[in-house]
Amino acid sequence: MKTTLAAAISKLLAVSCVLLSVPAMASDQWAMDQANPAHTGYIPVTIDSNKIAFRWKKQVSTSALNPITVAAGSIFASDWGYFNTQHLYAINKNGQLAWGKSFSDIFSINPPSYADGKVYVQTGNSDSDTYLRAYAALSGNLVFQAPHAAQWERYLAPTIYKGNVYINGGTYGGMYSFNGGKGKLNWFYGDLPQVDNWTPAVDEKLAYSYIGSLYAVDRLTGKHLFTIANSGQQQAVPMLGGLNDVFVVDGGMLNRFKTDTHKIAWQKTYNFNEDYTGQPALANSVVYVGTTKGSLVALDQATGKILWAWKNTAKGIVINNIVATKSHVFFTTENKLYAVDLKTQQNVWSYPVSGHLALGESGLYVASGDGTLTAFGLGLPDIFATSIRYFWSTAINATQTKTITIRNVGDKKLTISDITSASFAFIVKSPTAFVLAPNQSKQVEIDFTPSTAGLIETDLTVKSDDENEPEIIVHLKGKGISS
Repeated sequence: MKTTLAAAISKLLAVSCVLLSVPAMASDQWAMDQANPAHTGYIPVTIDSNKIAFRWKKQVSTSALNPITVAAGSIFASDWGYFNTQHLYAINKNGQLAWGKSFSDIFSINPPSYADGKVYVQTGNSDSDTYLRAYAALSGNLVFQAPHAAQWERYLAPTIYKGNVYINGGTYGGMYSFNGGKGKLNWFYGDLPQVDNWTPAVDEKLAYSYIGSLYAVDRLTGKHLFTIANSGQQQAVPMLGGLNDVFVVDGGMLNRFKTDTHKIAWQKTYNFNEDYTGQPALANSVVYVGTTKGSLVALDQATGKILWAWKNTAKGIVINNIVATKSHVFFTTENKLYAVDLKTQQNVWSYPVSGHLALGESGLYVASGDGTLTAFGLGLPDIFATSIRYFWSTAINATQTKTITIRNVGDKKLTISDITSASFAFIVKSPTAFVLAPNQSKQVEIDFTPSTAGLIETDLTVKSDDENEPEIIVHLKGKGISS
């Protein structure tokens, strides 16, 4: 299969695609590095380990795969290269190529992220040929490419927060913020060490980077606000705890920084011959982190006290990232994928595959160093629907009918229990309760009947038995005009 996707890319690139990008909302998205702007690696679903099932394994590239993104019904992946042709792939849930992009003679293409119907990725060369690029998730059409400064570096996936994209960049190091819609530069903060292989973490007020010490800037202006000094040895992806705290693994230690006091709260080592390693996860006030001997350790978020540890008798080293759910924690060593049950604190499932993990839209995915992508089903229902629906301008008291599509992208039947509109101008015509089998979809008709002139907006609420999103919102927007 080494040439299958490459050949498919050539065919797809030869065809002009006219599909439009549609903003979409799907439950359980793994939209960027460690799933979200805080990089917690947490997806709030409950899994029955007996229902984890192998789906497929595909040779996506002859090169190693970067960390991946799972959103909008697709898996977005890129491959690792060095001054050669590199790729961005969109792969559907069945493992087939939806679209692909080739980039010739570039130094690097970095991991992708997703937001609002667009896939974001950085391609790197020198100062004059480095871009933040955005593509329509459905079609692969280019939305924009925004140049930024760099010097032959590799970055992790862009971080998206409230419509803005935050990235590592700069000729001599730094952080950028771009508008995610049109690629307009918001700001650049350049007073950072020239180090690659990191991405910011972002919350309502601040954007954070960790390069041996923790740096914080105002997320809207890029103004430096504070630095928490540390005698760190490396760069890391900051993980935000939500309690004015930031976590990083550096030098074999797990570090907790307090952003209200601008101090290091604590630094924890595991034992004298076993270090902490990899990218941790955070769920329900517990930090999960791996060790250099393949063990999983759970620590109290506030105190750093070890709550429990699963000892891996097979040894090895925990690599890449950890994924946490309500019921299990997933991680890999150099040659095996593990699932540890949070109730029993024991390994309950494993599989001989290793790589970068992503858990999204009812699937678990492993992007490996040999260019393969492995998919597992989790036995969950999962709802997917467009997040916004536009209606054409309509005469007062006339009616325009449009549809929204609701789809079950999971592996278990999905029960839709109710669909309601918050405005009398938008009326749901179709049955408001139904059941969808896995991969089945249903179009729901909506009547728009304006009684006044002007813009009319409301929310459509769809209720289901999707555990992570029992309610999703579809925004409806139309305009009434005088006849």
